[in-house]
Amino acid sequence: MEEEAAAATSQILEEKIYVAVGREVWKNISNLMWALENSQGKKICILHIHQPSPTIPVLGTRFDASTVDEESVRAYRGKETAKTEMILQEYLSICLKKGVQAEKLCVEMDSIEKGIVETIYQQRIRKFVMGAAADKHYSMKMEDLKSKKANFVCQQAPVMCQIHFTCKGNLIHTREARVDEVRALSVLLSDFHRLVLPQISAGSLEEAARSSIDIKSSDILSYPGRSEVVLSDIQEEPNDSSSQVFPCSGMGLNMLNFLLNSTKIWQKLTIQNHEHCE
Repeated sequence: MEEEAAAATSQILEEKIYVAVGREVWKNISNLMWALENSQGKKICILHIHQPSPTIPVLGTRFDASTVDEESVRAYRGKETAKTEMILQEYLSICLKKGVQAEKLCVEMDSIEKGIVETIYQQRIRKFVMGAAADKHYSMKMEDLKSKKANFVCQQAPVMCQIHFTCKGNLIHTREARVDEVRALSVLLSDFHRLVLPQISAGSLEEAARSSIDIKSSDILSYPGRSEVVLSDIQEEPNDSSSQVFPCSGMGLNMLNFLLNSTKIWQKLTIQNHEHCE
């Protein structure tokens, strides 16, 4: 248990802050500077979603990439990659000058906002910084997200990710992560598996499975700020196995079954519910 706690603490300390940046450094440097000033010692990861150009220049005229020969397309893509690498190195140099550890991540996708959301899912990003709007739109009264990309990410990114939206070096909006419930329930579920389940024989496990909780969809309890949660009808099926008691837990099979399933249900619903933008 102590080793697991130490590992979890280490993971939190090593957690990176991802910062979305574009190809024009001067337009994105204010957002990066905000992240650097608020990194609190955490590593920075520069995230760039690269959109391959849909057209390829040939003899001074641009043609649709699908109509140009493969060799010309490959050569132009190589130039795009090299230029992108130079841009990302410039961002890394800024971080180095500020004394902050940084790395880069470049993802190729046609849609920037979809690329950001997909990367958050794939990398399991917990902390993210991106622009709320172009710096030219900033004003002292600015409180809402003005960028379509920012709104899309705010609505579609997984709930376990905390997102700071900035503009011209100012924090405009924070979409808080909703993971406290998940973490608490995960710890509880882990303790059940560690302390109780090893004491159950194979036969008892089969019996516990047969006496699984009956969750009906007819009665629904509304939980403020979240999707409707099926909770009021979590019931235990009558079973003689309830008289069986575990040596260290003092719980019957039905009670254990109830707690395990309830925990899993809340965990799943909390993770999947990202319909509301904080």
